[in-house]
Amino acid sequence: MPQLPDWLFGVHHDGSECYVSNPLPAFGEQVTIRLRTPLNAPLRRVWLRYTPDGEGRYNEMKPVRTTRAATWWETPLSITMPANPYHFKLLTDDAAYYVNSLGAQASDPLSLFDFTLLADYQAPLWVQNSVFYHIFMDRFYNGDPDNDVPPGAWSMDGFTTQRRAWDQPPLPWSEGGNLDFYGGDLPGIIQKLDYLRDLGVNTIALTPIFTARTNHRYDTIDFDHVDPFVGGDSALAALREALDRHNMHIALDVVVNHLGASHPWFTAAQRDPKAPTADYFTFYEHPHRYATWLGINSLVKLNFNSEGLRDALYRAPESILRRWLRPPYRIDSWRMDVFHMMARQGRTRLEHTIGRGIRAAVKADNPQLYLYGEHSFDGTPHLQGDEVDATMNYEGFSVPLRRWLTGFMGPEWQTAENDPERMPAEAVVEQWRSHLAAIPWVIARQQYHMLSSHDMMRFLRAVSEDKALLRLAAALMMTYPGVPAVYYGDEIGMTGGSDPDNRRPFEWDQSRWDHDLRSYFQALIRLRRTAPALVHGGIQFLYAESGLIVFQRQSLEQQVIVIGWRGPGRLEGRAISIHHAGLADGDRLRDLITGESFTIADGALILHDRMPGAALLLEAARR
Repeated sequence: MPQLPDWLFGVHHDGSECYVSNPLPAFGEQVTIRLRTPLNAPLRRVWLRYTPDGEGRYNEMKPVRTTRAATWWETPLSITMPANPYHFKLLTDDAAYYVNSLGAQASDPLSLFDFTLLADYQAPLWVQNSVFYHIFMDRFYNGDPDNDVPPGAWSMDGFTTQRRAWDQPPLPWSEGGNLDFYGGDLPGIIQKLDYLRDLGVNTIALTPIFTARTNHRYDTIDFDHVDPFVGGDSALAALREALDRHNMHIALDVVVNHLGASHPWFTAAQRDPKAPTADYFTFYEHPHRYATWLGINSLVKLNFNSEGLRDALYRAPESILRRWLRPPYRIDSWRMDVFHMMARQGRTRLEHTIGRGIRAAVKADNPQLYLYGEHSFDGTPHLQGDEVDATMNYEGFSVPLRRWLTGFMGPEWQTAENDPERMPAEAVVEQWRSHLAAIPWVIARQQYHMLSSHDMMRFLRAVSEDKALLRLAAALMMTYPGVPAVYYGDEIGMTGGSDPDNRRPFEWDQSRWDHDLRSYFQALIRLRRTAPALVHGGIQFLYAESGLIVFQRQSLEQQVIVIGWRGPGRLEGRAISIHHAGLADGDRLRDLITGESFTIADGALILHDRMPGAALLLEAARR
């Protein structure tokens, strides 16, 4: 592999407004594309290469502005296709180089990682300055004990419903069968909105609230009604009104891959193989052998070969995914559970067909709906502008971050196939960069990010209760492009292992809170929602070595350099190279959290007395 000159790593472009005059162009519009190169780059000519309707073209770029550290180049680009890919060619006296979304290289790159502008893309703009708060419905607050699930109300798999005291731990499945209830409900969320507003979050994301049998409610038996044991339809309408008063949003969780075996669609199909809903399912031997989710007989997999199922789920005006978008509920977002498994079954591979169909249907009713799907692996094929707006970005952000700070996913995940060693910073940035590079920027900036969830151990447990590392992780999540989500209780220091320990009831006894941690979350949330560079700025990775990660976010209004130190040991007298950031020696930076000042010298910042878990958010002074 040829050795690239150092100056080439200072060449930068991304899809933000610093580099694209309109990141959300209309079909037929002409935009201005900009490229930043170091002042000392020995460039003779620079071109933008694009392929309108398959015809290769080169637009020569012209230098239009020079700063103390960089030269800016520009050229127009006409938006003539639904997706408009491009990259750059740079010519020096003795070589040609190419720059795409992965970075610089010496050979003409594959178009797979070209920068891409989408024409007429319906982006949910409200999520750009949103911070989500993810609530496990049964465990946040019991606002109406009268709607609690009674003990002995029903039985499943040899277990019977039981009521748990708020201070009792959740029962493992072997003891409770997911039928242990605490009474968390929608009235409880309404009563605690002041807490959420004080924290600073502005969108609540709920685990399923439709009628079901288990405490997690991923076994839906009625999509047409909110479970009466969380307050019913009227409580959701009341929550909508309360959120409107505070300019807040709501995301609901829906399972589009399977449903509960007690759902009327399935019970009718079991009774009669010619029932209207019979082809919604795959029967191997009617009525008792059928396709399930992960072999669990109580969770029946849906068959998307059925046109009737498609109508019922998303195509018909009163379909499940459309009816809840209308008054009085007007939800703002759908999270689709196990989206990575939807419409995939043996030879059936309809996932992209169904993904496009769902998007077209819901966006017709609400173009600003935020549509995101659970995806445990590489979700980039679904993130090209014609399906979901985002995925739960495990592989593209959360998993590498956990592996950097703790090993694979934490002490409870250390099995033979999982690497217990911490991931080096170089590999973390490589994985982050590749996932960003594989999708258009306007989608990358709305990817959903979380540290904890109801499906993985809480982050604090994963880092062996090290709150400094939790603070570092929170700082990186809040400053990384995308939509950050706080899992209920992480902000006060709640801990817990794998399911169901990660689903403990929220601790409302303030004497047991870590108030300093909560204040830190508040400060990060405030910055994430108000700092222009964090709201809509681009990203450039500047440095990665073992326990150190440095990147910058830059908008037209602001430039912020983020430094994260994992350790080991104290960082003392370390020169952090940022000479590719487009800043010059003598430029000053100020930490947005502490107010501490720094000055660039010899292209670097000198850090002293930084303990493991240190995070710096440094705003460059404007010139």
